[in-house]
Order: sequence, then structure tokens, then C-alpha cells
Amino acid sequence: MSFLLPWSARLAAAILALGSYGARAEETLQELVHRGPELAGLEAAGLVVETMELTLGPQNSVLKYRIVNPTAAPARATVTVPLPEIDFSDPDAAWSIPGSDPVNYVGLAATIDQKPAPLSVSQSAVVDGKDVTAALRRSGLPLVPVGLFHARLAGLTADARARLVKDELIVENGTDPAGNPIYAPRWSVRGAASRALELAPGQSAQLEYRFRTSLGLARDSVLREPLRSSKELASEVERRRADYCLDRSFLAGVDKIVSTAAARRAAAQEVVAPAPDAVAPEAAATDAAKKPPMIRMFPEANVADLQERRISFDLGAGAPTAPVRQFRLVVDKGKPTRLVSFCLVDLKKISPTAFEMRAVDFRPTGLLRVLLLGPKD
Repeated sequence: MSFLLPWSARLAAAILALGSYGARAEETLQELVHRGPELAGLEAAGLVVETMELTLGPQNSVLKYRIVNPTAAPARATVTVPLPEIDFSDPDAAWSIPGSDPVNYVGLAATIDQKPAPLSVSQSAVVDGKDVTAALRRSGLPLVPVGLFHARLAGLTADARARLVKDELIVENGTDPAGNPIYAPRWSVRGAASRALELAPGQSAQLEYRFRTSLGLARDSVLREPLRSSKELASEVERRRADYCLDRSFLAGVDKIVSTAAARRAAAQEVVAPAPDAVAPEAAATDAAKKPPMIRMFPEANVADLQERRISFDLGAGAPTAPVRQFRLVVDKGKPTRLVSFCLVDLKKISPTAFEMRAVDFRPTGLLRVLLLGPKD
């Protein structure tokens, strides 16, 4: 039987193979996939999505729509925004859950024409396509199994835990130091936020959603040398090239960050090193003249404290069937020192940290993946 280690484990293994014996396993957070509202319901009510604007940032993101009622009759529709689904069935996955509310875990908030529009938020848990929300609530377990989940599970009777195992809601996943079994959840959590929208004939409204961004995080990067040239990590490097449309300038930027940090560290070590025996001024000058120019250095250790950050947004999910008349997308990398790459064309830099795409009669499709890379904050 063969199996594939997660990339973080392979990264740690590759670092060890390269000689950095003090390396530890990579700490990672997996980003959630954001998506916009289900707009087909608006179209069914006769409404038209005239404009769409999406701004993605490492902390907060914004969705804006201009909705128009071109008909001669009043129109009413319910606008539903699915929250990112969280699959807790993989005990090794650490999800980036940006909000503290266990129900509205991305902090989604809405306005209509700049006035607060309260949302009705629902949540459910699913195992193998079956809704298990009621069973979990009867057991007193939170649907989002973080924080006090294991304490609440331990507080159940042995029979109650056995029923959860029998119903395949939890599964044994190792033992604690005392030999007691540790259980992991098997369900996925789904949520949705809804709001009614009513427009008179000829009326328009601006619908805006703000949410906290689920930011994936890796505390190193396979894109730095010498990892980028490692055979063990070749598949991970190629996957990033494809997912984020990496080009030569991006990789050159990575090399510059790493080599600059290495040069600074080397210079600092020279300053604190013991002074050599005195050398005649003429000899020192001759040696300086012979000194070769500085070359790029790529140490085995992550001397630049590089971190990968990732954002995912499903542009096609819930998109209207008719093209959006005016479409605008902005990606803000947050800090000028970060590198950013994603698969879109006709981009324009509009600030030291932000890039913009505009389109006319555009129907957004596909999963947009954004890679941010730079030193640790």
C-alpha cells in the first residue's frame, strides 16, 4: 500500500533532507472557499444584476451589487448567501475560521442602500449527505466542533458516546496519554444567510456584503530556493504554478526576498565576528579589489521568514445566468512588501497594494485562488 504525505510533511522532510536538521513540521491553516449570493432567485423574480464588485483582502472582503427592477410590477425575492462549508471529517485539517461566532463564522453583514440589513442565518451538519443536525443538538455538541468540543464530548455518558460512534457521527482517532480514546467528528457544517429584497417598478438598490476573509497560511514556502528545485516537492511547485498562474517575475521576486535576507544575515555575522589579525592597509586594499561581487544566496533555512497566505473565492457559484453589465474585481495584498499572484487578465495596479480588473457584459466563472507571499508579519 502506498500513500501520499500532506505537502507540509513533505516540505519538512525535504528540508531535513537538505540538511536543516532543526526543522520542524510546517504549521498550516487551510482557507475556506468563499462564495457570493444565489442570484438566480433574483432573476426568477424579474430582477437584473446590473453591476457586481468584489474586493478581496487578507483581513476583510466586500461584495457589492446594483440590483434593478426593470418590470412594471413590484418584485420580491429572498437573497441567500451560502457560508463557506467546513469539512471536519479530516482530523488533520486545521481550518482558518476567521470569526468568533460559531454560527456566522465569517462575520457576514449586509446593507441595502447603505442601511443595515439584518440577516437570518441558518446552520446544519451533514454526514454522507444526511442531515445530522438534530442528533448533534440532542447530544449537546456544537455543530462547529472547536474550542470546548472535546470537553463536552468527554462529559457525555459512555452510552451516549457509543451511540454517536454507532451512528457514525464521531470516529475514534487515537488515545490520550491515559489510554482513553480520542474521538473526531465526521460531519461537515453548512450555513446560509438570507434576506428579503423588495423593489418597486423601476427601482434599484445597492446590496452590499462584508465578511472576514478566511486566510490560508503556511509558515514557509516551497517556492523559495533550494526547495523549489527539490525533486520531492516538484509536484507542489507545479500545482502552485497552475493554481496561481505564477510567472518568472513572481519567482524572481521570491529569490530577491530570500537572497536579500541571507545577505543581511551574513553581513550581521561578519560585524559580530572576532576581528582577524592586523593586515597591512595595502594588502587589505588589494584583497578588497579582488573580492567578487555579491551573488544571490539561498540558504536551506527560511532566513526570510517567508509565509504563504491564500484566499479562495468561487466566482461561478450563485452567479447570474445573464452577464453582469459592469463587473469589477479588486485584489488587495495588504502590504507593499508582499508578492501576489492569481489567474486573471487585463489587470491594472491602482495602489501600492491593490490590483483591479474591469469587464463589461461579463459572467464570472471558476474558482479564483489568490496567493500572497512575503515575510512574517
